[in-house]
This record gives sequence, C-alpha cells and structure tokens, in this order.
Amino acid sequence: MENSLLDLIFLSDKRKNVLLLLLEGPKDINTIKKILKAGATSLQPQIKMLKEKHLVVQDRELYRLSEIGKIITEKMKPLLDTLSVLEDNADYWADRDMSKIPHFLLSRIGELGHCITIEPQREHMFEMIPEYVENAEKAKTFETLSSYFHPLYPSFCLGLAEKGTSVSLILPESILRRWGEDDYREQTRQFLKMENTKLLVCKDCEMTPNIVAADNFMGIALFPKDTVFDRKYMISFEPGALAWGKELYDYYEQRAEQIRDIDSYASSTP
Repeated sequence: MENSLLDLIFLSDKRKNVLLLLLEGPKDINTIKKILKAGATSLQPQIKMLKEKHLVVQDRELYRLSEIGKIITEKMKPLLDTLSVLEDNADYWADRDMSKIPHFLLSRIGELGHCITIEPQREHMFEMIPEYVENAEKAKTFETLSSYFHPLYPSFCLGLAEKGTSVSLILPESILRRWGEDDYREQTRQFLKMENTKLLVCKDCEMTPNIVAADNFMGIALFPKDTVFDRKYMISFEPGALAWGKELYDYYEQRAEQIRDIDSYASSTP
C-alpha cells in the first residue's frame, strides 16, 4: 500500500497539487480548475483516483481531504517545501557549511520559501551589497549577527539607528575588538549611546553564518566549506522566512552578552 500511495502522489503533479490545495480547505471543481490552471477533463480522473484511495472525499459540490489525506499531506508539504528551497539554489547549499544552524531550524529550512542570492559585483567587491543596503534601509527593526568585519559596517549600522531603525547587533569577540579600534571606536560609542540600539558579544560565535532578521527581509550568509571566503547572501521576503530568521537570530542572542562600553574591547586607548 505504501508504494502505491507514493506512486499515486508523486508520479503526478496534478494529484500532488490537488492534495496541497485542499490542505488549505475544501474547494469546488471550478476553484480547483482556476487555481491549478487545468481543465476538468484532465483533473477529474486524478481526483477520482485520490477518492478511490480514500485521500479525498466529496461533499456535494465540494472536495476535501479525508482524515488519511490530511495526515499524509501535512507530512508531505514540509518535505516538498524543503526540496524546493534546496533545489532552487542547490550549488549554494551544497558548498556551504550549515553546521552552525541548529538542527531544529535546519530541519525546517523549507520555511524559507523562495530565496534569491545576492553578492557584491567584482568591481564593487569592497562596498556594501546594494540589495542588502536597499532593504536594510527600509527596515523598522534590524537584528543581525555579523561574523566577519567590513570597514563600512559600523557607520552603516549607526546610520540606520540615526534614521530611527531599531538595531540589535551581535558580534563575535574577535570582530568586536575591530569595532573598538581607533578608526571605528567613536562610531561604536555613538551607537551604544542611542536608545534604539543594542550591541552584544558572543564568545562562541566564530564562523557562524551572517544573519539578518529584519521586519521586511531575512538574510543568511554561510561560510563556504572549502573555497575562498565570499559575501554571498541568501535572502527571502516570505513571512515564513522572516519568522525562521528571527528564531535563528534569537538562538544566538540567547548565547550572547550585552555590552555598554566598547573601551574594554579596544585594542588601544586614545
């Protein structure tokens, strides 16, 4: 029976899509046709097969999932979502170190939905990524873990805060010390004085992914496994991704300690 159900569901996109659609609630045939962009002649035989296997039941003009169909489809959807996320950017995920993503979130990576990659162009390698800047400047809340040092980032975060954005920033201890250097110390001091900012140090966050958990987008930049370090981000704007990114940020914030004085991390004093 297991093999026949697997074949029934996964050997036909129409049957699979009907199940996923009915997971949202009962639908009549016209609604199913419209959403799936299919004719009745192609859909009716597939629905008939789902009814014969007791996955779908018909109540007058409405089709709905049976109890068995609901159990199967609820288990099936996360798998399909995960496959979609990983297949869309297979090369990126295959080449990246995902060991710093906790298992409870890695197992739910399908919640990221549609993702796109952004990275600095070769002629702008040492500048901020334009798509990153554009979305960050639209955010009202900007929470981030930055696991590498970029010379423009202290002034960028300060600028966001000065515009009124609520900014929370986690830095590994080695990166925080760079923020305490002479060239960046005054900007960090100004950042710490503001009411809408928070700076934390994480002593166990070396080589963690860069994380952005904003109210309008989620971003993650994983370190490559073997190749040269780059700044390629995977970003998503879907609600599920925003919630997933927030959980990842919170996971590391719970392991971090808030600081209020950068001078103790400064490599030298003025």
